[in-house]
Amino acid sequence: MLAVVLARSGSGTLPREGAEPVEPCPNRIWPATGFAKARCSQRSWRMTYTRLLVSVLVAVCAAPAWAHHRQTPPVVPFVTSGDTPLPRLASQNARIFSLGVPSGGKTQIVIVFPFVDPTDQLQQGLPGNNANPAVSGRGVEVVWDTADDPLGLGLPGRQLVMSQRGSLTVTPLTKDPTGTASNPAVDRLGRNIAFESTGDLANTGNAGARQIFVLQSGGSFQQMSSGVGTSRNPTVSGLRSLIAFESTSDPTTGADTGISQIWLGSLLGVKPTRLTSGAGPSFNPALSDDGGLLAFESTADLAGSGADTGVSQIFIYDPKTKNFARITNDAGGCHLPGVSSVHKDFRVTFVCNGEPYFYMVAADLRFHVNVGGVTQRIVGEMDIHFVLVSSTGNPLAGGTTPTNQVYLVNLFKRPAQPVPGLATWFPARGIPHNPRGCAPGVC
Repeated sequence: MLAVVLARSGSGTLPREGAEPVEPCPNRIWPATGFAKARCSQRSWRMTYTRLLVSVLVAVCAAPAWAHHRQTPPVVPFVTSGDTPLPRLASQNARIFSLGVPSGGKTQIVIVFPFVDPTDQLQQGLPGNNANPAVSGRGVEVVWDTADDPLGLGLPGRQLVMSQRGSLTVTPLTKDPTGTASNPAVDRLGRNIAFESTGDLANTGNAGARQIFVLQSGGSFQQMSSGVGTSRNPTVSGLRSLIAFESTSDPTTGADTGISQIWLGSLLGVKPTRLTSGAGPSFNPALSDDGGLLAFESTADLAGSGADTGVSQIFIYDPKTKNFARITNDAGGCHLPGVSSVHKDFRVTFVCNGEPYFYMVAADLRFHVNVGGVTQRIVGEMDIHFVLVSSTGNPLAGGTTPTNQVYLVNLFKRPAQPVPGLATWFPARGIPHNPRGCAPGVC
């Protein structure tokens, strides 16, 4: 588009610096734009060129983020049979996401471009014993774990593999002798891949404890967790290079406490430190794409005594101010948080009693997404106007389905319903209140 507009606006060449001023400019005829014999000074030529360039760049950069909600139907289905849960980690790219879909008794990893052709699912590798797909922030690299040894290397158990977007060719990433490499998370450029394993992959002397490792771009492994406890579920941010995970290791002695806590560190050499210390477990961390917010669930009363309540609630942590908030207080508990930076706010998604919800942090508003049935997971990765849900509810035809199906819900055309619920910050408020945090048509 840019080249076309510049072609229409003239030769696209500015006068050389230091050249003699041309007053007025030579006569030009621009029939494509309706200009006829424009006579201008060198300064006005440059102003016209600059304004055209800026206008085009603004249009190209801004239009896609705000056009899809008007063109996309209220609900878009992506699968019609088999049980398809959403992956553990939401995509950090607003134009692409991954799924593991049933295929002949096996699982096929696919990527989907919901705003290009939602019916076109690009296969990654071949069907097999595949799980936990994760996409890099730029949407090119797709990583998952598999037990199929697809390249016939004689590798045991589960290993990590990667393919480029839309490619059936896979590249082995690990040769873990314990066969326990799984649960990957990928950074923005696909250069750092976090995962869990019980192997001694970084030569630290790990004796079988499940640890968090990072496979770096040069092929070396860095162990991010420590101790003899169990460390699981890594998540990384597309920006700021943050990494979070859960671990039962004591930060001082390394002993296994048996109670998982949330840890936060950096891929750039900042050693992870423990954030929570409640009597109940804290787990399932999720980082926003920009690294500005961490969400997790915990059965501990972190906003109060720290005692184990036995019921999971959703919490958030602001790395900038180092403040926490409890954003649910439901008697039946809430699970599987996700978080994304959208518009001027953060959206935290979660499931309570089989129903999908999201909370706008700066706007201080909670919403229910009505899809019916029982929802496995909801994520808000596709910009402010969209959420993805995996549910037995059928928001298209009503009723329910025997298994989980995946849908894209357009909140602009199928608004979520506001419901009571307000965050409790401690020790002080982190994200400032901003009533304009929601986009028009969403809140």
